[in-house]
Amino acid sequence: MLKLIIRNYKVYTRDKTALLMSFLSVIILVIIYQVFLGQLQLDAIKQIIGSDTIPDSTVKMVNLWLISGLTTIISMTSTLGTFGVMVSDREKKIAEDLKASPISKFKLEMSYAVFAIIFGSILTLISCIFAMILFNGFDSLLVYAPIDFLKIFGIILLSAAASVAIVMPILAVISTNSAFTALSTIIGTLIGFISGVYISIGSVGDVLRQVMTWFPLTHINALLKQVLMKSSIEEVFNKAPVAMADKYRESYGVTLVNPSGEQLSVGFMLMYIVLVTAALVTIGIIIRRVKR
Repeated sequence: MLKLIIRNYKVYTRDKTALLMSFLSVIILVIIYQVFLGQLQLDAIKQIIGSDTIPDSTVKMVNLWLISGLTTIISMTSTLGTFGVMVSDREKKIAEDLKASPISKFKLEMSYAVFAIIFGSILTLISCIFAMILFNGFDSLLVYAPIDFLKIFGIILLSAAASVAIVMPILAVISTNSAFTALSTIIGTLIGFISGVYISIGSVGDVLRQVMTWFPLTHINALLKQVLMKSSIEEVFNKAPVAMADKYRESYGVTLVNPSGEQLSVGFMLMYIVLVTAALVTIGIIIRRVKR
């Protein structure tokens, strides 16, 4: 299967223009988020404190909130983009040739998924670090201990795996590049809203809030925020009441709550993501077998 993964990598990176555009799209997305979404939250904070200026520590906290959301979106879009190799193989009937070889169908399909997870994780991690340096400066990286970077990488890896599991059942019925392009556009648009990136989870109604809360990538987003924003939130709300800090965490998706108002623990969110990922993988396998 390793040779298949390497083959998928070579096919994906053969188109240098498409590869360059994937990195360029990340850079554009980072800049747009900083200009628009960051300013929206800063304006809201200015209204709360009744001032036209806010401390640099608050700006850095908001930047980290944006970076967490960006990382979540990129983990989905980057992994989805790599499946273009699989769709192209289907459209050009290359997949039929590969299936006629001694390679098992399971290994062939797994090679696409594993390549998507590996490439998506690497691109997402690079984007996360790049955004942190761009928004808050290189010194911002020194705030985190080695264990924090391990947590960040682990969450990104889990996010890539969950993203693959989410799109695999849909991709089971996609066999043309035009349909794949349309799917990528739809997912790229919806993912930011439903995972609480484009809008804060505290600004929507109770029903939509629960829909957003139980979407797997919303949990990923919250876990990233808890690691990236821990020090900045403590600094910003150092002299504020505990209730104010808790309200901010809940309103902006740093912590998630169930319908009864109880906060979801880290262990619960990790278990939930793993179970949903396993369930989606099972569904994807069933759909493929039914299709055959």
